Amino acid sequence: MEDFLKDFAKNIKFEKNHSSNTVMAYVSDVKAFISYLEEEAPVSSLKNVTEFEIKGYLSSIYESVKKTSLSRKIESIKSFFDFLEKKHILKRNPAFLIDLPKTEKKLPFFLTSKEADFLLNNYLDFKLKRDKLNKIDVAGCRQNTSVWLLTPESSKYFEALRNDLILEFLYGSGLRVSELIYVRTTDLELEKDGGYVRIFGKGSKQRIVPLTKITAQKIKVWSAYLSAIGLIPKEGYIVINKKGAHLTRRTVHRIVKESMIITGQFKNISPHSLRHSFATNLLDNGADLRSIQDMLGHSNLATTEKYTHLSVKKLIDVYNKAHPLSGK
Repeated sequence: MEDFLKDFAKNIKFEKNHSSNTVMAYVSDVKAFISYLEEEAPVSSLKNVTEFEIKGYLSSIYESVKKTSLSRKIESIKSFFDFLEKKHILKRNPAFLIDLPKTEKKLPFFLTSKEADFLLNNYLDFKLKRDKLNKIDVAGCRQNTSVWLLTPESSKYFEALRNDLILEFLYGSGLRVSELIYVRTTDLELEKDGGYVRIFGKGSKQRIVPLTKITAQKIKVWSAYLSAIGLIPKEGYIVINKKGAHLTRRTVHRIVKESMIITGQFKNISPHSLRHSFATNLLDNGADLRSIQDMLGHSNLATTEKYTHLSVKKLIDVYNKAHPLSGK
């Protein structure tokens, strides 16, 4: 069974171009299903599994999982049996006729440009104040790295500077958190007015994402600071912990949620919310969907089109200002 799962994992990673996180989720789903078969279902091997056993498993978990998770579990099982069928281990896929449940499509949560500006313009000062640290002359630090050596407390600024860069990076470039934590120095091209970062996203597809002038400046300040305190990032990663290793996704999630408390906004946002904010605010300011699709790394334009629903208010405002019958 373990050999089947290893081959299945390789298949969906290299042939179907699924991300590592998706592969892990699919394998975990299949393992849970197999455990159910071993404990609850009277079948001796996968060759004897029918639609009946699969529906029995789905019924057993129906009340305990969200519809989105249920859909993924069904897709995992269907993919696994499809793999076994193509390898001629099974004659047919017993999950072939099982449909995915209809899920309610929720509009993604996002920050308005005004809220995002407030977060990025105030986080660093609020964080320093909360940690009882003096304000930083960021421009001066970039020009003269030795300024960090003037205080024995320079290491205490580590989290403030790094977290501020994370927020700027996520909102300024729309990266997935799984992409951000693996950005290396060699992926960056920094210029006077910004630059860009090369991203290897889902399915190992490479894309180029522009960086704002502010993001580029903060990267330079961060690099200068690390040099000044003598911390060399492992493997050239940009967003690191105090040991020089790249951060985990969970840590970035915690930092983003904490940032809302520190700035007094008390909104339940995640790194993905900043990605949504990036896309929505670009659309509101005139960017075309194709360009946004390229920057986000969406393989399907339909995925990007969900952001058009978030701009209904703007469409109404345009209508009220432009249509002769709007009663303006």
